[in-house]
Amino acid sequence: MKSIVRVTLALVALLMAAGAPLAAQGTPQIVFVNSQRIMAEAPGMQAARQELQQEMERLEQQIEPLRTEFQQMAQEFESQQGVMTPERRRERQQALATKQQELQQRGAQLDQQAQGKQQEILQPALERVNEVIELLREERGYAYILDVAAGGVVAADPALDITDEVLRRLNAVANRGS
Repeated sequence: MKSIVRVTLALVALLMAAGAPLAAQGTPQIVFVNSQRIMAEAPGMQAARQELQQEMERLEQQIEPLRTEFQQMAQEFESQQGVMTPERRRERQQALATKQQELQQRGAQLDQQAQGKQQEILQPALERVNEVIELLREERGYAYILDVAAGGVVAADPALDITDEVLRRLNAVANRGS
């Protein structure tokens, strides 16, 4: 037990000694951003979200007729199954199962299209955010930039939050491009 404590203390001392020159520079080596706030406030994100919403609605409209047809078939089967012959019941159950499978396959295809569209629409904005964050990291010599929205940070000094600076730079880039 004593040896574990000694090893731990030795590691802490080494880490502190290694970090001393960095701390002497006056620049914090670990800072953080709030990616949720950046994604909510970054220029172009609202337009991208609206475009994505329109695309999702368009995809939903493609599957709605198939969903309605399946629901009608299911309701008809439910209401008529008591008067059907066993053979007719099996036929209708098979048709219903086929329609359900068709609906599921089309839904899966549309989900893939939706994911592709989401990537296509949001990717340019995400790349700009990452470029600004990486530029800040290089300019200021940060060793790490953590994301508090990812949930790994339990507590942090608000002075180490560079979210406002990231947003300021993103706005500057957007204003130059306008």
